[in-house]
Amino acid sequence: MSSNPHPHPEIDPNDPPELLSHSTLPHDVAVPERSMVEESTVTGVTFTPELWMQRRHWALDVLRKEGVRSILDIGCGPGSLLETLVVPPTTIYEPPILSSQASSDEEDDLLQGRDLFIRRLGGLDASPSVITSALKTLTPPTNSTIPRWEPLTTELWLGGIEKYNSKLEGYEAIVLLEVVEHLDPDVLNRFGVVTFGTYRPQLLLVTTPNFDFNAKFPRAEEHDFAKKGFVDPTGRTDRVFRHSDHKLEMTSAEFRGWAEAEAANWGYDVEVSGVGLSSHPSYYPSDDPSQPGQPIYASQTAIFRLATGLPLRSPRSVRTVELPFMPNSGESSHSHKLAGRFIHPANAPGDGKRTSQNEVITTVKECYQNWNIDEVSVDELWGVHEVSGRCAGSKRYLVSVLGGFGDCTAMHGAGDEFEVKKERGRGLRVKWKYFKSG
Repeated sequence: MSSNPHPHPEIDPNDPPELLSHSTLPHDVAVPERSMVEESTVTGVTFTPELWMQRRHWALDVLRKEGVRSILDIGCGPGSLLETLVVPPTTIYEPPILSSQASSDEEDDLLQGRDLFIRRLGGLDASPSVITSALKTLTPPTNSTIPRWEPLTTELWLGGIEKYNSKLEGYEAIVLLEVVEHLDPDVLNRFGVVTFGTYRPQLLLVTTPNFDFNAKFPRAEEHDFAKKGFVDPTGRTDRVFRHSDHKLEMTSAEFRGWAEAEAANWGYDVEVSGVGLSSHPSYYPSDDPSQPGQPIYASQTAIFRLATGLPLRSPRSVRTVELPFMPNSGESSHSHKLAGRFIHPANAPGDGKRTSQNEVITTVKECYQNWNIDEVSVDELWGVHEVSGRCAGSKRYLVSVLGGFGDCTAMHGAGDEFEVKKERGRGLRVKWKYFKSG
């Protein structure tokens, strides 16, 4: 992904804005209420994997494909997505190893399964009850044995999405999973101004419930969903929502209209789809009788990508930086409070320098002899810290030393003793041609 147009803001842990007092946070974290659509006893539908997991997998797949290096999770809750994003990548920042003539499907599979190479990770939530849990997720672990090849900066903020915070600029990607439906109308009206207009991420991901799906429950009439659901608290509609805190549940057409309007306003392209096909799927009828209908997803998704065009609207009104005609309107006026900011240091094995080809091969041979086997996977070799340390975190270097594969060119003289091959369902494997059982 291309570099972000915003300069990376200087992060000075010694000069934070208002620091949140942890003693004021609730000690008992309430269990989040489940949406009605995820209660199979009410709806008669099930999701495999579970709906929340499908949403998370969708977001992770998009983030991997886009290759982002910094991510802000708005409405992060107790840190469900953050706990995945904070896991160190297994290698240094480098492209995946592709076959010489890799198909587009193979490339997609590799990109979906590749690591996320994140340098900066942040979370924001308006609820004090979830901050303690999210803070634990973003705090560096003590005595971790998992290698981290480059430092990671994490930060967590308490505050609303409608407030501008200059410290949150510079993120390449912003993610909002099941958030916009919880926003009051006046807050939702400022959503685009703050996120698209001011923070200007290259990528913004949104998921939100699809109201069309509610009427498709096999037991909707049997259980009288109108009594088990929650009447629109804003009074704008007579709709019955899935969750007691929802302020808005959009139909597919409404969501597409909203997403396309936001994209047009702020100079973005948008791709609308969904996740969450249930055990009893339903479909929108096709305009063409000869074509299949479109699935009715439980959650709607939107991928916003920054386009080259300029925004049609000005975000000036949201900024709180001091302006000549706005005296005393500096950073201190925003209501966000910093719960914590941390540096996860690099702790990878080795000294950060690649050793010679012969030294790597010697270490690899020792693994084969210790395991008394003539063929192992690249991942098994990589799990030996002495091997990955000698390669300075580059799995491509290891493969090139052992003979190369695909777009990973063999080093001079490599391939005499080892053969790297790919097996369906087993990934890259390395055979020592002259192995002798001990």
